[in-house]
Amino acid sequence: MNRKTYKIDEVAQALGLGKTTIHKLIREGELQKIKLGRSTLILAESVDSLLQRHAV
Repeated sequence: MNRKTYKIDEVAQALGLGKTTIHKLIREGELQKIKLGRSTLILAESVDSLLQRHAV
């Protein structure tokens, strides 16, 4: 299985949000994360889903 992932700072920059907000979205279940060692990665599909839910 090959899933596209992003680092937290990449998602924050792409969405124009702070890293604290990204962590909050993870805690609230709005974004899905994968822990790989000490790295936290965000699933690209969860970013796409977040954008679709909040599209105007």
